[in-house]
Amino acid sequence: MSRLVSRAMALVLGLAALSASGLAQETGIPAELHPWGRFKPGTWKTVRVVTETLDEQGHVVSTSKTDTKTTLLNVGNDGVTLEVEACMEVAGKRFRVEPQTVREGFHGEAAGSNVQLKEPTNGEIAIEDRKIPCKIQRLSLVAPNGKTNLTLHYSTTVPPYVLKRQCVVTDADGDNTVSETNKDAIALDMPVRVLDRLRNGSYVRTVHKSGKTTVTTLSVVVGDVPGGVVSHSSKEVDKNGRLLRRSTLELVDYNTDPDRERSGLFGRKRSSRRPKP
Repeated sequence: MSRLVSRAMALVLGLAALSASGLAQETGIPAELHPWGRFKPGTWKTVRVVTETLDEQGHVVSTSKTDTKTTLLNVGNDGVTLEVEACMEVAGKRFRVEPQTVREGFHGEAAGSNVQLKEPTNGEIAIEDRKIPCKIQRLSLVAPNGKTNLTLHYSTTVPPYVLKRQCVVTDADGDNTVSETNKDAIALDMPVRVLDRLRNGSYVRTVHKSGKTTVTTLSVVVGDVPGGVVSHSSKEVDKNGRLLRRSTLELVDYNTDPDRERSGLFGRKRSSRRPKP
């Protein structure tokens, strides 16, 4: 059970990081294009993730369910501060996890990271045979145990704004790749049902390669929902292509007007899920 709990905890914290990742600072994307940065403090959303682990024969050997509420605490000059609360169900037992505070820079780095930004350049990206002018932002994050290089293609007018993102993590010497993540918007202006309303959204594919496993995630992103992601399907395979884990995420509720609240899943008050017109 402890292994399942560890993976669930990583997922809880990763949800906030995923929503806040992919953005640049003064020379890149402004806060209002960030999936959390465009909202005011007190905004929140709750998602439910169901994860299945499979054995070598492809049979499900364990299932976990995690309800995660992420609340925006602050939008600063260099990033956002989020509070992450989770209620987990593992092996038939349900329990809450101590709330965590996550501070993220606008391009996904932990607060206080040594970020080296380059001046953005003009570029173009093709999605569904549509050529979209964009800015290309390159940056690197240096840490004692390694280096992260990021390349972002973003538009200030076309959601989900960060249209392509590549992240390569190397070891301290820079000789070996520890992980590589490629995130691409693959379909724009798609009709998406968000709870009881139809909205425009985008489909985003993320492929994360690390060690001996690859995680592929297809996400649905809607800009006027806090954090952007309203659903996803994800699978993890080993180097031979064997399915290890699979998961789904669904939006439970959200609030973009902290001044109007009603009680909800985590014992707090919740507001109407619809943003003001």
